[in-house]
Amino acid sequence: MTEDWSTDFAEFVRAELPTETAERLIGLLRPAIGLSAAEDGEIVVGRLGGAAKLPTGMAWPLRAGGWPMSFVAELDCGKLSGYEVDIALPDTGTLLFFVSAEVSQSQVIHVPPGTTVAELPAPDRAEVYAELPLAASTEPSWPARNHPALVDLFGSLDEAEEAVWDRVLDEDAGETFAEELLMYEGAWDSGPPHQVGGYSDALHTPVEAAAAHDAGTGWYGDPAFQEEARQWVTLLQVAEETRARMIWGDGAYLIWGIRKDHLAARDFSKVYVHIQGH
Repeated sequence: MTEDWSTDFAEFVRAELPTETAERLIGLLRPAIGLSAAEDGEIVVGRLGGAAKLPTGMAWPLRAGGWPMSFVAELDCGKLSGYEVDIALPDTGTLLFFVSAEVSQSQVIHVPPGTTVAELPAPDRAEVYAELPLAASTEPSWPARNHPALVDLFGSLDEAEEAVWDRVLDEDAGETFAEELLMYEGAWDSGPPHQVGGYSDALHTPVEAAAAHDAGTGWYGDPAFQEEARQWVTLLQVAEETRARMIWGDGAYLIWGIRKDHLAARDFSKVYVHIQGH
């Protein structure tokens, strides 16, 4: 992590785009907490897989039809509070993430500090993933080229395409900013992109857009859709992870979105799980 999480990306953008366009794109940057397999000596902020530690007496989460969900991750909110991020996480306690990927249902549980917990064996028919301790760092995140925030800033996705992604940097080679950005992203690639907060990866549709659309607000450019999309943030993104034996098919990501007002109220009963594959 750089001293200022935005410095490297800002320098890259300013070197490639006209000043006004560069500053507009830099203004969209958000800090995310990148999660990676913890090495010896690193602070462990959570884990993927392993045994679920539920409050004593709480039943294992079930999906519609009574089948058990699978335990995916535990995050230590107190440890994560030491990292800059763009969402208002709880300062204490833990967050437990369960999912039934085949039917896109999930449950997120906030366990307050001091709660007595019990390690529960996974029920039959629940996937059991290998435990992988996680370390953290604050990293820059920027919107995918189909993110609703670009409509707010540029007026439409087409205008954003012209001003940013399709901007030709080298007339002779026909090289565009989008191509340079792919190389920049590759230089930062350090493993599966697990993260808390920030802009999640949009393999097809950003989680904010999917949640807003499913709320019945229309689609890009519709004022109700744009307003609803602004209310949603990424809570957690988990990519396929071979070390934890987490494979959902077609390189899929699990992305949990939550409305800002629900997060502020510590109401995790209405999270939106968005499952995307290549």
